Amino acid sequence: MLLKDMIKNKLISNRNELYRRDLASKENQYANWYRPHKFELQKALDAKDHTQGAKLSTSVVRYSHLRNYILSGNDMPEIIIAVDDGGKLTEYAETMIRDFFAENPAVNFVYGDEDRIDEDGELRDPWFKPDWSPDTFLSTFYIGSIFAFRSSELALINPGDRTAVDIESRTRLEADTEEEVRAAKSDLDDSMKSWIYGVLCLKIAQADGGFSVRSHGKFPIGHIPEILCHAADKFDPWDSNLIRSSLTGRFSSDSASTRLISIIIPSKDNPKVLLECIKSIEKFTTSSPYEIIVVDNGSSDENRAEVQKILKVHGEKDIGGYEYIYEPMEFNFSKMCNLGASHANGELLLFFNDDITIGKPGWLSYLSEKAKLPYVGAVGMKLLYPNSDMIQHAGVVNVHAGPIHKLQYCSNKETHYFGYNKGVRNVIAVTGACLMVRADLFHRVGGFDEENFAVAFNDIDLCLKIYEQGYYNVVRNNMYLYHHESLSRGDDRKDKVKQQRLSGEQERLLAAHPALFARDPFYSEHLSQDPAVREFEIAVEDVELRNPHYVTPVLVAKPFPEKWTNPVLRLGVEFANSLDRWLTGPLTDAEGENSIRNGYYLKGYSFVINANQAVYDRFLLLKALDTSDQLWKLPVGSAYRPDIAENLTDQINDKLTGFQAIIKSDALPKGRYLIGMLVVDKTSRQRIINWSDVKLIVK
Repeated sequence: MLLKDMIKNKLISNRNELYRRDLASKENQYANWYRPHKFELQKALDAKDHTQGAKLSTSVVRYSHLRNYILSGNDMPEIIIAVDDGGKLTEYAETMIRDFFAENPAVNFVYGDEDRIDEDGELRDPWFKPDWSPDTFLSTFYIGSIFAFRSSELALINPGDRTAVDIESRTRLEADTEEEVRAAKSDLDDSMKSWIYGVLCLKIAQADGGFSVRSHGKFPIGHIPEILCHAADKFDPWDSNLIRSSLTGRFSSDSASTRLISIIIPSKDNPKVLLECIKSIEKFTTSSPYEIIVVDNGSSDENRAEVQKILKVHGEKDIGGYEYIYEPMEFNFSKMCNLGASHANGELLLFFNDDITIGKPGWLSYLSEKAKLPYVGAVGMKLLYPNSDMIQHAGVVNVHAGPIHKLQYCSNKETHYFGYNKGVRNVIAVTGACLMVRADLFHRVGGFDEENFAVAFNDIDLCLKIYEQGYYNVVRNNMYLYHHESLSRGDDRKDKVKQQRLSGEQERLLAAHPALFARDPFYSEHLSQDPAVREFEIAVEDVELRNPHYVTPVLVAKPFPEKWTNPVLRLGVEFANSLDRWLTGPLTDAEGENSIRNGYYLKGYSFVINANQAVYDRFLLLKALDTSDQLWKLPVGSAYRPDIAENLTDQINDKLTGFQAIIKSDALPKGRYLIGMLVVDKTSRQRIINWSDVKLIVK
């Protein structure tokens, strides 16, 4: 017995060591992504003609020296590349910047993505930025550690080509020189940050149409979505207080007090919920004039009378007008909102769910001060789940599978991805649970689509139509409301009929706006496209999948013993479809069909309860459902899943619980296959099987 234990302990030790090596190779996901990505990028650059870009002269200037350099009176190159002190340009950065300006003669300012090099020389903390986002810029200096501009723009900053001697005293010049020395050793002081942010960058953006409706859909400020700078430290985005003196006052809450806001609330048979909503509006709305329009699609007589009473009491308080529209019909959120809008008197429309409550004053002014701006489209607000700090909505992003609420279920106490959940952000869409838009713009784009999006995705469709007209949608993550999500009509995902309708509406949404699912301009293509990933994580698997390693299914000769089936093996299948669908989205060819030319991709996670996960080899099982009782087995690769590990308490070596496998399109006969898993304990004779309810359909 002692010898057997010694052998088993040795086997376990060997498996633990293999796990540690595998984990070490996968834990720094960004470094694993960057190496192959850089190789592919360099190949593309080597094959490109750089003749026109090479004609442009450039100079690289540190942030601390930038003001003195511009005011020096010396001859300027055509392109000035500004880099934060301590930052290091990537070897391809200057080439890409010169090429960008050569290829985009109408653009005068561009910024790029960045990361940092830690003390061990490892690359970490990638910051993949959105395309030009004017309201994000006014909230925080998201330009970060690197930007470049044409020197011809300096006439905006320094009219008449005055030199530093002309406009500043010798004392100031000497102070600047000392400042440059200090900046090389420490952070820039606020005066230099304010000059870069509020004088240089803001003025160029204003002059170049950065705060206007986009012409022909093109962004006036450029963005190169590649790592152009390795910073010495993780950039802490500068606060907008640095540019308060540079703004015009158009963002003050006082400017909201002259515009009537129509708050349109669809509601049926929810008088108690509606009452709490209206009471919170009354309590926390002071400076903004408003009217409340309740659209009821068929409450019972009792509840109808209750709603009338609630609105009558509200009207007697003389704090805002009201209207009650009662029109029995099947639930059609789009039609109800459009009906409310047709009765509205306000310059601004706020579509508002009856299951939202407000917790702070000033909320309506926060919405209206953005919605009134001529270049802004739809405006939303961060929503939290009730009695918690858990995020329900902080802006919608489009991944290849469709729209998702990024950061949903994450804690609002934490600061996520360079302050995404704390400031004002431009996004592709906001939720219709709280959506403000100018009435004229709403009617110009046709309002909500009643025919195609009766229940779901109507808000996304509206926002996409607004974006396609050149406007910028905004989410105010510097204020929050509480949302009892789907309280008024239930959760569609828990009803099979509703789920089928939800799927159909999503397909129609993708068909109506295919370009925006190929790439969301406010969400980097280098970030995860997995709808299950709520945080901002690198799309490390996508680089690997573009050079797929195929595995071959093996036909199992005889059925496995029934006793092997055990629910202690937990299996979650998150994707089982064509590889092309994963990489490029649902619409992958001209006919809108899902291509299968590159095979099928299966991914998910699995673990054995109360066990050391390192001892198991894992195999996916595919059970034929249509033509035979055939069973196929294939090995899977492990994937780093800290999100799973943090929710497990009794497992050992649990950070590689993810799995993935790619099979060729002709690897299996056509038909449906139920997906399961077999795990084999390599330190004992234990075998465990369990099945999911997910099917792979082989065409």
